[in-house]
Amino acid sequence: MKLKAILFTFLQIGCLQVFAQTAKLRVVIIDDRKDTVQNATAILYRLPDTTLITKKILLAETVFSLKLKTNYVLKTTATGMQDKWQVVIINADTLVQVEMRYKINNLGNVTVISKKPLVKQEDDKTVVDAEVLANSSTNAFEILEKTPGTIVDQDGNVYLSSTTPATIMINGREMKLSSADIASLLKSLPAGSVSKIEILRTPSAKYDAASSGGMVNIVLKKGVKLGTNGTFNIAYFQGVYGTKTAGFNLNKGSGKINSYISYQFTDRNNFEELNSDRFIRTDTSLLTQKSFTTYPTTNNYLNGGIDIEFTPRFNAGYDMRMSYTKSKSFASNNIVISKDPLSSFIGLNNSDIINANHTTFLGSTLSAKYKIDTTGSEWTTVLDYNYYGNTNTQLYNNFSYSPPMPTVSGDGVSKNNKHVFLFQTDLVLKLQGALTLEAGFKTTISNSENSADYFKDTGNNIRFVDGFQTNAFKYKENITAAYMQVSKTFAGFTIKPGLRLELTDINGKQLIPKDTTLSLNRADIFPYLFIKRKLFKMFGFPLIGNAIYRKSIRRPYYEVLNPYPKYVDQYVYDVGNPKLKPQFTTNYEVNVTFNNIPVIALGINNTKDIFSSVTYQDSNKIAYRTYDNLGKNRETYAKVIGGIPPGGRYFFYAGVQFNHNIYNGFYEGRPLNYKRSSWTFFMFQELKVTPAFSINMQGFMRTKGLQNLYELNTFGGIFISANKSIFKKKANIILSVSDLLQTNRVSFSLQQGSVSAQGQRINDTRRVGLTFRYNFGIKPKEENKKPFEAPADVN
Repeated sequence: MKLKAILFTFLQIGCLQVFAQTAKLRVVIIDDRKDTVQNATAILYRLPDTTLITKKILLAETVFSLKLKTNYVLKTTATGMQDKWQVVIINADTLVQVEMRYKINNLGNVTVISKKPLVKQEDDKTVVDAEVLANSSTNAFEILEKTPGTIVDQDGNVYLSSTTPATIMINGREMKLSSADIASLLKSLPAGSVSKIEILRTPSAKYDAASSGGMVNIVLKKGVKLGTNGTFNIAYFQGVYGTKTAGFNLNKGSGKINSYISYQFTDRNNFEELNSDRFIRTDTSLLTQKSFTTYPTTNNYLNGGIDIEFTPRFNAGYDMRMSYTKSKSFASNNIVISKDPLSSFIGLNNSDIINANHTTFLGSTLSAKYKIDTTGSEWTTVLDYNYYGNTNTQLYNNFSYSPPMPTVSGDGVSKNNKHVFLFQTDLVLKLQGALTLEAGFKTTISNSENSADYFKDTGNNIRFVDGFQTNAFKYKENITAAYMQVSKTFAGFTIKPGLRLELTDINGKQLIPKDTTLSLNRADIFPYLFIKRKLFKMFGFPLIGNAIYRKSIRRPYYEVLNPYPKYVDQYVYDVGNPKLKPQFTTNYEVNVTFNNIPVIALGINNTKDIFSSVTYQDSNKIAYRTYDNLGKNRETYAKVIGGIPPGGRYFFYAGVQFNHNIYNGFYEGRPLNYKRSSWTFFMFQELKVTPAFSINMQGFMRTKGLQNLYELNTFGGIFISANKSIFKKKANIILSVSDLLQTNRVSFSLQQGSVSAQGQRINDTRRVGLTFRYNFGIKPKEENKKPFEAPADVN
């Protein structure tokens, strides 16, 4: 018995020693875009005898159990990517982040490149490959319209899961512009300049808290280290009006220096037809408007930059973006006023409006990154400056035919200049025990100046200052933030809590027509919690469950605070509200991903002091479109997505989203108790007919939509493109059709307060396009002096 006890004791000690001498190796594979690589293979060899230990197919993250104080060699392989070898020293639990690069294999006249999935999930971020959507698009705005999971209204607002617009970023930096100005800027970016769209419905503490509606980050392309290579493109799109565009991009990678430059010229035209009926309750009259506006526009876009790897751990880069847009609009607005219910004719008016607009955008970014170790720890710093300048000259004539009255004419020049400075630094530390610590600091300073000088002639040929529209307004905003969040994996769970502190300092001053000021100074803390767990496997791939809790803010931006009235037509003005308060949202969401593709999401948004676009009207039949705090909103949403995974000849992706909103508050001083449910359906299909020919189709449909309390009838669109490789796969011809059935027409109704209106908006959405793209390149001399073929279909 004593001998058995001794042997048992020795066995226990031996087992404890063996257990104590093992550690976990976590391996994460990413590509040169920092996207997770799926289905890579990891092979482990023990040093020094290079004995094969194990071979595994990696998913999003794989864990190995290895001996302590042992050295290994990790080899990672993946289809279409360069093999990667890396020495791993196991002294404790270790996280290794392997960065792999896509390779191009020249096989005579055949080029092989790996295909990326259209949509994939990375923790709390959905990544959409924009290159596929660029086939049937002329600019970045059209790509955003076709992105699965986004809804873009005709005013340029982007919606994700809620009825609050999403925050738009370019290369991770928020554009401090109105929705109309952002839409104009995105339309100036060529479709081929967009690499991917990142959708963050519930951003973590690392991101700005001013994201109640989520975030959409448009990531622009940069150079790749493949020697000297580039692309030339030319395209023509024809609807009612035509759009012409042409440009090139050139990349050069030589050793540790990578540079790139691109240019695009676009000449486009579009139209908008607006038909509306507005009931005037004060005198029971009906105001019927029919307007038609054309928007001829030319744009020049230039982008360039350089990235230098000073050491294997430290690199720095500079990126510059310039856009100059020259546009005009010609509007004819016919107005009929009738008496309800007899519909007797009491007024006939016409308004002609001409706008000439010049817009300049300059962006300049200096960035640096220091890799602290091989596990993914890094320190990044960004200095960013953006300038946005706009000058608009407006001429208008108001004709009154019945009753006959003198023609009223006016003209004016408005100028808007905005300077945005940003400094941001972020630290990521991969610590022992599968612990990740993230911390950062950010400050953004935005200075804006607006002035408008308007004159008027009431029909007696005497031109005088229009005191109603002439104004001068200055605005300064400083948002300073600091955050910290940690991520820990244990017992099958990944938990990431975080806190973000933001200091808000806003000051606005109207100088003309009267000296008035506005200010907002406050400090807010925004908590965040993200929990992830693998549920079970299906068809060999894991189902992963995620739960998110966060708080956010939406601050009124400069354009909606500026109190000056902006002339739209003789019966409609846009005006800001300097008394707006920020709104706060608490969000709860649970979602499930399959093979890193989102499949199910359920969430609730509770918002207080919600502000929205509203329309008020006075006794003179003039409507004022402004913004106001309405009260509380509770929104429940659900999203389901399914399809056939990519990789084969046919790929199918479809989804549906449901939103239910409840408003409680006041509209125009009257109680507001309002409920509305809406559905959105979307899909994407791709068929590879041959290795050199593919067809894809995207589509969406929205029923019973809601936009700023405007009720929308059913509308949607179908987009088709066919891509054919030619010239030994050095070039592509792309035929595309947008809004095939011409169903992207929005009918609306507003029944709130004193306003009762309905109407329809129609744009030049159905277009047929033909794009030619030629790829060229020369490999580095040490590799190959001959030209190489570009991808047959990089989209």
